[in-house]
Amino acid sequence: MNNAVALAYKKRKPSIDFLLLFSVKEIEKEQLLATIKENPLILTAQWRFETVMMTVYVKT
Repeated sequence: MNNAVALAYKKRKPSIDFLLLFSVKEIEKEQLLATIKENPLILTAQWRFETVMMTVYVKT
């Protein structure tokens, strides 16, 4: 995920969508968001459609 975020930052893309092909439990969902938000290039991240898709907004 970090490589995708770095590439999006380099290409000045405002966001990236990640489609998860596995289920994520509620506690894992929050832990994953917290971990992702630690990346200094990420403005914020949020789940869409419960735990199926995550959108990561990149600092531009």
